[in-house]
Formats: sequence, C-alpha cells, structure tokens
Amino acid sequence: MAKGAPLNLAAVPDSPYAAELLRAQQHLQFSPEVEAEYVRTHLLDSHLLIRVTCALAAVLAVARGVEQTATGFPVGGPAIAIALVTIASVLLASVAWSSVFERLFLPFARVIVPVRNVVVAGCIAAAAADGQREMLMFLPLLLFGPFFFLGLSHRTALFTSMLTAASFVVHAALCGLALPVALRSIAFLLIALAGCAVAARHLERLSRTSFLETRLISQLAQHDTLTGTKNRRVFDEHLARLWPQAVAEKHTIAILLIDVDHFKAYNDYYGHQAGDGSLRQIAECLQSIVRGPLDVLSRYGGEEFVAMLFDVDSDQAMAIADRARRSVHELGIEHRGSRTSATITISIGVAVIEPSPARTPRGALQLADQALYAAKISGRNRVRMMNEADYEMLVTGMFNLGQGTLSPRSA
Repeated sequence: MAKGAPLNLAAVPDSPYAAELLRAQQHLQFSPEVEAEYVRTHLLDSHLLIRVTCALAAVLAVARGVEQTATGFPVGGPAIAIALVTIASVLLASVAWSSVFERLFLPFARVIVPVRNVVVAGCIAAAAADGQREMLMFLPLLLFGPFFFLGLSHRTALFTSMLTAASFVVHAALCGLALPVALRSIAFLLIALAGCAVAARHLERLSRTSFLETRLISQLAQHDTLTGTKNRRVFDEHLARLWPQAVAEKHTIAILLIDVDHFKAYNDYYGHQAGDGSLRQIAECLQSIVRGPLDVLSRYGGEEFVAMLFDVDSDQAMAIADRARRSVHELGIEHRGSRTSATITISIGVAVIEPSPARTPRGALQLADQALYAAKISGRNRVRMMNEADYEMLVTGMFNLGQGTLSPRSA
C-alpha cells in the first residue's frame, strides 16, 4: 500500500481495525472477530490460486499412481501411500472447486495437507533411494504449497513444512538413501524451509496490515470527521436500503431529526473551536440512540444530526428521543447565548411510519423535518412527533404546522 498521510485512528475510536493497528500486533493474530474476517477475506482472495494448485496436485497424484501401476502394480506400503495421496489430493481439489469451499476448505486443508505432505516426503525419499533421484525436485513444491498457494496461515504452513522435512529425514535414513545425496537434499530442504518461512511471514504481515488499513479507510470514508458519527451519505444509503426491507416485513421506521438549539449564537459567543468540541460531546451522547445493527446515527449537516430506528413503535421512538434530549441537557455545557436554557439543549422531530411501495424515504425525512419545526416553534428543548396520519396528509414540498394541519411553510 502506498505511503501517504497517516491514518487518523482517533477519528474512529470504536473501530476494531484501528484498535488492531494501534496494538501493533506482532504475532500474526488478531482478535477473534477481526481474525475470522481476515481469514475469510484472504481465503476468497486466494480462491483461484487454491483451485488451480489443488487441481494440479490431484493430477500429479493420479499420474504418479498410473505410472507406478503401469511399471508394476505396487503392493503393501507403497500401494497404501499412493492410494492415500491420491484420495487426499482428489478430495481437497473437490472441496476447492465446490460450493462449500468457503466453509469447508480450511478445516479439510489443515488436516489433509500435513498428512499428505508427510506421506509424499516419505515416498520421495524411498524413490530417491531406489535410484529415482529426479523425484527430489518435488521436495520444494511440498514447501511452497502450504506457505504460498493453499491459503493456510503462517503457523499451519510452518507446522506442515516442519513435518514434511522431518518425514523426509526419517525415511531417507530408513530407506538407505546415499549419505551424500541425503545430506545435500536435507541441507537444501532446510534452507528452502527457512527462506519460505521468512518470506511467508513477511508477506502475511503486509497482507494483514493492508487488510486493516483498507477496512479502516472504508470506515473513515463513512464517518463525519468532526463528530465520529456516520456521514449523511451513509445515512441516505442505509435508509434507501432498508426501506424495501421494511415494506416487505411490514416493520416501521422511525426518523429522529435533531437540531442543537441556538447553535449559531453559541459559535458567536464561544468561538468555532468550542462549537466543534460541543458537537463532539453531543454526538457521543447521542450514540445511545443506536440500539441495534439496523439503526444508524449520522451528522446531517452543521448542527443537525439524524437517526434511523428500525422496527420501533411511536411510544418507543418518543421515549428514546426524550431520553436523548434529557441526556444532552444533563451534559451541562454552558450556553449564555441561548434564549431557551443556560446550557446547550436540543430539539428533536420524530416521524414514525410504516413504509409502503407508494411512498419514498424522502417523505419520511420531510415528515421528521416538519416535526422538528414544530418542536422549535413551540419553545425548543423538546420532542415533537408526526405519525402515520400526518404522513398520509404529507405532500412533497416545504411545510409548516398550522392549526393541526400541514400547510406550506414560508421560506
């Protein structure tokens, strides 16, 4: 990843990716949730490479079995070894090319690859002792595969390669491989093992860092840099995405449009830096509105915030909104420029509706805006709600509250 300006990790304090980068993990292991996401991402990114590698391994195993059978049907140990390697290779290739790849490949590979490598290393040692020294050239493949081509973690690959080397050493001694050949082969194998281990560790560290930075950049792009809440684009996309879901499931959606009372006067009196600090405090306080994965809180612009709550009724939405209003008031942030209170307060407009195919998210936002206007003209530091009955009366445009009906709002 190209080096540029350092990532602002403080802008997303709740990000697990920022936490991992700050932790400067040295053991190639993340927290369980992030680790699971990384493993899945890495596995899917390596899908084609894994498929091709497994297919070639299966072809080589079958070809070796055919060759051995053609030159004299093997019996005893050699026959069992050939059958085991062939079955293991074909099974792994089948999983790699199947629809259960994501779910089953790694559990299978963590068992099959070490066992297969141990058996193959023994077969190579036996073949070399029998005069087929060209088989020694397959030894590096037994190391490269686990480290670079099969999507295994560094620890699993290292464990597999150490077992492979140990198997070759033991079988070379048992089969009587010529000492000079055995020593050269073992030396080459150990050098290759060390080189693969170092290179693979370095590449995995880069891969993990890139994974964290990519995820963090994506999160930063979704956040408002001042308050740390989601930005308006994320809110609009989230609402548009959940609207048809609410229609299909017949769930309600509540929109809470929140405005900081007399905020221009606050900036004029205390300065914009103090205003920024107070917005950060308010945003942190408002996070209590978000209850579940389908809810979202965003900065809507200037001193306005907006929240979307999925599947809540009017009473629940009003209770949540009023609790948020009281929490901000209880922060006790001094506001001498306010005509409402000696401390900063907020006004909240609530719209609770059941989406339908005939309506759009724009109407829900417009209804929440009307409710906010009602809260402000009735004295601020309060919550007002519009519901389904008001929604049915709503017409696209700018609105004002007048004598219990919706009418055009003057500019």
